[in-house]
Amino acid sequence: MPEPSLSDKISEKAKRALNRARRPIAPDAPPAAKPGPTPTIVQAAPAPVPDDPRRDIRFAKWYGRLTRILLDAKPPSVDEASSDDEFDLDLAREAVLVAERAKGYAVFGDLVSSGADRDLAVASTVRALCEANLRHDARAFALGMADPADPESARLGLGQVLYSMAEYHPGWERMRTIPVVELARLAPIEAVTCALATGTPESVAAALEIGALNSSYDVHTLVELSGRFLSTGHRDLALELFVKADAQDHSDVRARTLEALENLRQWAEPKPTPVLEPGTISVGVMDYHQPDVDRASRNVGDYIQTLAMLGNLARFQQTRFHGDDGLGDLMTDLQARVKPELRVDGGAADVHLMPVSRDFSSGDNVPDSTWMLAFGWQMHSTYRLGFGLPYDERINPIFLSFHINRVAVLTPEAIDYLKARGPIGCRDWTTVDLLLSAGVDAFFTGCLTTTVNAVFADLADVERDKPGVVGTIDVPEWVVKRIKKPTASISHGGAEYRSADLVTGVRSAVSLLEDYQKRFTRIVTSRLHAYLPATSLGLKVKFRPATLSDVRFEGLLGMEPESPAFVAIRDGLRGLINETFALVFAGAGPDEVYAHWRELCAPLVAEARTRFEAPSVLEPAHFDLPAALAEIERSQRRYGPHESIDEARITDVALSLDQNFKGLLPVTVESIVTNATGPVRLWVTSRGLDADYEAWFARSFPDLPVTFFSFDHVSYGEITRMISHISVACMDRLLLPEVLTHLDRVTYIDIDTVTQGDVCELARTDLEGFPLAARTGIQTAAFQWRLAGNRLEPDVATDLRRTLSAAHPFDFTMFNAGVLVLDLARMREDHFVERFLPMAGTYGLNDQDILNAYAGAGRKVLHPTWNAFPLLEQIGDGGIVHYAGAGKPWDRQLVPYGERWQRQAAAFAARTGGSAQ
Repeated sequence: MPEPSLSDKISEKAKRALNRARRPIAPDAPPAAKPGPTPTIVQAAPAPVPDDPRRDIRFAKWYGRLTRILLDAKPPSVDEASSDDEFDLDLAREAVLVAERAKGYAVFGDLVSSGADRDLAVASTVRALCEANLRHDARAFALGMADPADPESARLGLGQVLYSMAEYHPGWERMRTIPVVELARLAPIEAVTCALATGTPESVAAALEIGALNSSYDVHTLVELSGRFLSTGHRDLALELFVKADAQDHSDVRARTLEALENLRQWAEPKPTPVLEPGTISVGVMDYHQPDVDRASRNVGDYIQTLAMLGNLARFQQTRFHGDDGLGDLMTDLQARVKPELRVDGGAADVHLMPVSRDFSSGDNVPDSTWMLAFGWQMHSTYRLGFGLPYDERINPIFLSFHINRVAVLTPEAIDYLKARGPIGCRDWTTVDLLLSAGVDAFFTGCLTTTVNAVFADLADVERDKPGVVGTIDVPEWVVKRIKKPTASISHGGAEYRSADLVTGVRSAVSLLEDYQKRFTRIVTSRLHAYLPATSLGLKVKFRPATLSDVRFEGLLGMEPESPAFVAIRDGLRGLINETFALVFAGAGPDEVYAHWRELCAPLVAEARTRFEAPSVLEPAHFDLPAALAEIERSQRRYGPHESIDEARITDVALSLDQNFKGLLPVTVESIVTNATGPVRLWVTSRGLDADYEAWFARSFPDLPVTFFSFDHVSYGEITRMISHISVACMDRLLLPEVLTHLDRVTYIDIDTVTQGDVCELARTDLEGFPLAARTGIQTAAFQWRLAGNRLEPDVATDLRRTLSAAHPFDFTMFNAGVLVLDLARMREDHFVERFLPMAGTYGLNDQDILNAYAGAGRKVLHPTWNAFPLLEQIGDGGIVHYAGAGKPWDRQLVPYGERWQRQAAAFAARTGGSAQ
């Protein structure tokens, strides 16, 4: 490994300093124990002595040196440091940020000084900045290092930034014109990932060519490319790369790369498909390993779910279970553990069990017609290149306790697959609503871990520790400190689970739950799969997740041992599994089993549909709408030649802003007016603007009729979805249908734009009967509704997700509301303001959310050039450039196509003799 650079050392010192500030540790404290294969319960250590001078002086010295080097700040000098000095957390955070930035930029100097060519140094620096999550710096650096005579020379760096954002399609659009040999030399991992994700014949061919140019790749690159080609079906090339990586010298290879290499071995050197005796039934057991080692499970909770599933099958006492690598022995042990009252007669069959990767079942050599209970979180992507649903065609899945956490899983192919193999029993109501919206029969089952007590003794029969302690499982330290009784802390997460085989993981889960029963009087936890299995074991649990309204928990909160809701979930799951696998173990074929499953679940699906279609009740608007509109009408101030307007020719344009963005308004309007082929009339909803500013603006555009409306008195309630870099002023456009009652149509344009085309042409867009026209964005609605609910109370979040899932067919991509052509007359007919504005206060939705809730997919789609995103795509002439998101052309750092804004700002200054106020 190369010697760490000075910037590396500075960065590490900064991180250590910040970590010490967050949780100071006395220098004489013993080192933490390394985790073993089974989680260890550790008694909470006493807090360090706060006045230990050795610790505080040593920290103050490093803190002083670090901040002086990085920030030229003035904390106590090294000689003056004492235990009385206060620690400035903000200063330390700033020091870490500066250190990360210095570390990234230092890559360029390190490489150039060692003889590397400029292009390699630039690509490596951009990569380092992106890995430090400094994408704006990376983007600005790529632009700054571009050849002034060839602005497109920054395209590789910009493509790398898009790769780091997982924006693979626009990333490949940036890279595709670069010679393949250069991509292989400078950015093979980024290029291959983007090309494979794009998935066109041309992009895939380029990816394969880059993979074939592997004679000089290091082990890390070979391993990363091997995994990507394996997961996308290019097995021969993946194996070639794996073999080369395996054969190289590993003495200087990072541990993470070696772990990834070893992880790939099970697919590069797979076991053969088991040869089963005639009459043997094949059953897959969900496993959590996959080619992308970073996505493999590090959570024993996954194995607790698998334990619960196996416990349900173990109830069949006459079934003879077999399986390699200890699976058969594990099931024999579980059969012996099943409570007598839960044992099931029948099922006298030979069953072969084998692991099946939840996320990459196509890589498993399973026998034909392998049955599998499909449950839990579905699923992790592999290198963000796709998901493993549908499962391999040899698998017959029975879906229950099924949770979709990534909406992107539901591709059209996956939806058809679920329809054919449904109904789908869902762990939570959010997944039920999501699938019903997609036309898939679904119903609520709750979580499989509620059934785990089948293979454990009753709590009353367990010899428990006296005195017991309160178990704290993955909760913040401040929560632990508030507990007045003795505590023992444990974590469900650990790197050991990522390398554990299936049997080891399940046996660890058994040991862990036995410890729960033996040691804990009660439990406080943030983990769903501590809360529910512990409740199943009869323990009292306080569930303290970071977000109670998380989509994973809808229908699972408030459970207590043997409470009616808990018993209904537990017994319902047992009944479904028992009836279905009794048929499977009797030798029934897929057609018979699935027919019985549909009949069994039909009443549950009907119940779920009735709930799904129930109307929602919104709170009234958080202000008196008629009074607010009257005040807005009184506040209007008109400037310019309104009397000479030709209503037949005028183009009406609306903008919204507050005082924080008043310097942008003249530039935005300059670009609109300059490029318009006809007269324009401007309507501005504003907050915090005074009459002097408005008069100055009007003098700057003497031929422009403009009306300012003050919205200072309008409050929409708490907008929990307000984006950090915008203000509530954007909400004001929602009232345009009722403010501009004399207009039938208006074109709305965000303030952070440059109009290059003719706004009159945009305003004449044929809406084809739709209420508005907008450009399609990048986020799907279902994804956004899930996020929106996270900031609400659980019952409100549930109502939001259900209501909006039912309102629009699954799953439209939301439009960006930065440029809109609005049919105000239609919106008034639809009572838009009256019906949809209350969503702001009830659900905390922002303006773009509400407009999408109203129109959904029922809008006229604007061509992307009318709302072009310079951070994501290449920009031509015409249309409107929208500097959406972070990274603005009026800030210090370079941004793509920022010169378009700068030219308009210069044009305004030259025309008026001054800059924007």
